[in-house]
Amino acid sequence: VYPPLEALRLIVSWAATTGTERREVMINDVRRAYFYAKATRDIYIEIPEKDRKPGDENKLAKLNLCLYGTRDAALNWQETLSEHLIGIGFRRGKGHPSVFEHPVRGIKVLVHGDDYVSAGTPRDLGWLETELEKAYEIKTTRMGLSEGRAREGTVLNRIIRCNPGGWELEADPRHAELIIEQMGLRGAKGVTTPGTDTAEEDE
Repeated sequence: VYPPLEALRLIVSWAATTGTERREVMINDVRRAYFYAKATRDIYIEIPEKDRKPGDENKLAKLNLCLYGTRDAALNWQETLSEHLIGIGFRRGKGHPSVFEHPVRGIKVLVHGDDYVSAGTPRDLGWLETELEKAYEIKTTRMGLSEGRAREGTVLNRIIRCNPGGWELEADPRHAELIIEQMGLRGAKGVTTPGTDTAEEDE
């Protein structure tokens, strides 16, 4: 289920809300996320040629973990990540299953696919990053005004930007390019107004 845009706005709003300590935004990308989820039904595949041993030519392999392309891989990964977050003290949102909150540390998290986006204090986000590293192989981007932090990041096809004036959330400009290409309008000339000065008769 694709999370609503309001969920991402909630994360950015929490980062922008002033408190005793300035908050930051953290984006985590879990590498090969589906391979962390256990298979919940019997699924058999042909053994990849590079993994075959002599005598395996006519054998099948049973999956222990989920594989990209199988129907229930995304669902099983969602349950795996949820169990992990709940196990370290998070509560699952009632409005959407991909939103989580840590009631003690004050961290808000949105998860979509293999992407986590969180808002909280630098200390608490550091704790969450360590917990995620214990469970998965991740790539992390920390955003904020402190030295060494990124000023911009992309998640859920939105650009999150941090500057001295606050936080910004912008649609990915590539969307406009994709729409133009899909409608066959690449190279077309633009107009200043959507119409003509004089009415034209239909043929």
